[in-house]
Amino acid sequence: MPFSAASEAEPRVIEEVLVTANKRVESAQDVPLSISVIGGDFVRESGISDVGEITRYIPNVNFDASLALYTTVTIRGFGTPPLGIGFEPSIGLVIDDVPFGRSTFTQDAVFDLERLEVLRGSQGTLFGKNTLGGVFNFHTAAPTVEPEAYVSYSRKEDITNDAVELAISGPLLGDTVLGRLAYRYSNGDTLEYNSTRNEQQTQRDEGLRAKLHWDISDTLATKLNLLRARSRTKGYTQSLYIASERSLRVFREYDPETEADPYDQNTSTDGLTLSDRETDAASIQAIWQTPAFFGLDATQLTTILAWSQVKTPYALDVDYSPVNLVVFNGPPRGNPYSQRSIEFRFDASAPSMFGLGDGVDFVVGLFGQRSKVNVFQDIDVDLNGLVAFGRAGAIVQNQQAPFDPVLFGLPVDTTGLIIAGERERFIAGTSAQTTSYALFSQLNWGLTERLNLTLGLRYGEDESTGASFSAVAEGNSLSAGSLQQESFSNADLERKETNVSPKVAINYEVVPDINLYANAVKGFKAGGFDFAPLNPNNLEYAAESAVTYEVGFKSRLLQGSLVLNAAIFDSEVEDLQIRTFNGVTLVTDNAPESVSRGAELDFFWLPPLQGLSLSGSVGYLDATYEHFPDGPPVFTSGQDDGQDLAGKPLPYASQWNATLSPRYEFGLFGIDELRASVRLNISYDNGRYLDSDIDPNTWQPGVTRVDAGLGLRSETQGWSVSLHAKNLTQEKDALLILDQPLLPGNYTMTPYPNHTTYLLSVRWDIGG
Repeated sequence: MPFSAASEAEPRVIEEVLVTANKRVESAQDVPLSISVIGGDFVRESGISDVGEITRYIPNVNFDASLALYTTVTIRGFGTPPLGIGFEPSIGLVIDDVPFGRSTFTQDAVFDLERLEVLRGSQGTLFGKNTLGGVFNFHTAAPTVEPEAYVSYSRKEDITNDAVELAISGPLLGDTVLGRLAYRYSNGDTLEYNSTRNEQQTQRDEGLRAKLHWDISDTLATKLNLLRARSRTKGYTQSLYIASERSLRVFREYDPETEADPYDQNTSTDGLTLSDRETDAASIQAIWQTPAFFGLDATQLTTILAWSQVKTPYALDVDYSPVNLVVFNGPPRGNPYSQRSIEFRFDASAPSMFGLGDGVDFVVGLFGQRSKVNVFQDIDVDLNGLVAFGRAGAIVQNQQAPFDPVLFGLPVDTTGLIIAGERERFIAGTSAQTTSYALFSQLNWGLTERLNLTLGLRYGEDESTGASFSAVAEGNSLSAGSLQQESFSNADLERKETNVSPKVAINYEVVPDINLYANAVKGFKAGGFDFAPLNPNNLEYAAESAVTYEVGFKSRLLQGSLVLNAAIFDSEVEDLQIRTFNGVTLVTDNAPESVSRGAELDFFWLPPLQGLSLSGSVGYLDATYEHFPDGPPVFTSGQDDGQDLAGKPLPYASQWNATLSPRYEFGLFGIDELRASVRLNISYDNGRYLDSDIDPNTWQPGVTRVDAGLGLRSETQGWSVSLHAKNLTQEKDALLILDQPLLPGNYTMTPYPNHTTYLLSVRWDIGG
């Protein structure tokens, strides 16, 4: 839990960290819930450029955005499933006080960052639906009264990447109108070279954010935020991980360099693969300090109007092989998601409630949102490739050939085989519209000088309509059985859900700077429609709900030089939504009962040695399916219908995780204006499953990763330079492991780089 330090104060005291976890500014130490705060300084000094790296240093949190359309986030084992195009998230995303309805927006918050607050546990009372596991609450840098600017450049080697980030901020009209403009650009490769297509896989990312703050009067202010971002990724980082000799023998007829080593920086797929992200967003806030009335103080009315849209154009070679078998052609509209929202929020304080207690503050509000999503899949099947996969051991038309006939001298030349109607196309799509309304309130009551009670309640309604279809666009549907495709059309999908999310919390100051707290919260995630299904078997999935109990303490010890916080929790979830690939098609399901129990501890310490700081965390998680008799089966040649997953761990979450980040800063050659620093970032987890069916072959063993950094900066001239080495221990870690389509026993993996990469950064700050 990185904090900032008052580096020259004697004795050294950790500065207070302010957060908005309760929709108002307060100390993180006073918030009765488990929260981690990552500051922008830590992100810059550690050479971090994406959310996945940030979450390495937050206990019981995982994030994966290896492809723009498959963003995965989990907190305490619960989260947004991968492969879920169009899915509602389980982890809330808020950027500059505006909620965003898709996790895909997350990466667009990581430039010109002030801080990230990660709230663990259900946050439905104030942040609404789809916050069952927690909330990512981003704050980007605000316009400043004094003129300031910065420009930074970084160069990454082995995985070659060049990145530029800059911002300019200051007054535009006296001290009443302030503005800030921030820009980022990066361009480089994505580790993998595609030997079949003879091309290097690349990624380009660009973002522009503009902010305007206008103090119209002493009591009325407005904020305008605009964002435009584009990401272009060519190629896969998904490679063969486990493959039979039979299948490799066939694949090498198409590309002799095909292998099953995901860490050798080579992949072999014949089809065009790209995954893009196009983001646009705008919001305007009005904050009115209203006149006091009815004995209330600090009265404030906040109104927020927001609009956002994200498109994820893509084209995928989903057989993960050099054989021309199945490709997903790019959707013509880019699978757009858009939302419009409005929020009215009134907060105030009073000396007491009914003459009792030591002070009250509260917030009450209304929230409304309308969202639209359209998901379209265009699947192209080459029947010649289907024959080749049959030779490789695939299940074709529900049958698996016991051997490759070529080995027995039978005349099968799949590279030139002509089949009548050799190409087939299947299309599927879903469009949906959702209207949401909510009324929420939360009250914090100081019962005594040392005991606070928090009560919250949210009532929400969601109404969705939609339509889904699947059809044969070209060909004779010979491969439909292999893909489990069945033509249908349903234009009358409807769902209506209501939810009540209560919250109770107490916070007790045992002695100054040591607080004990406990809370009980209910969370909710809406159900929905399965997007672009190939058959009508599961067109809808049910809503999730969770009840979480948490007890913890927060402390400032050793005369303010040590912050130590810990929590234990117990969460029970009904109808956990999962998304899995069964080896043939994507399947959406609900696990009837799941549980997550565990603990978190984090600390930040300024030891007596001047310039030295230590931060770290430990997380323990026991997250399991409690009752799931019809869980997704492991893909085998027997094509089982399901398996009982009761007692099995939830995927994507390790049982143990820990971090340690020592940092030492000193005056170089005894010159105080020239500050040098040395940093280590150590992260550990003891392993996790990387698919929902808990297949033993999807187990990712534990890793201990070490990153290091050297920095040098001028206190007077504004420049800084740093060198970072990532993964000094050369650990083999991965984001996702999936079955290879149609081939039981074959698997693909999305790996992290298993070698050390180096990053050189330079930055120049002006003013401020």
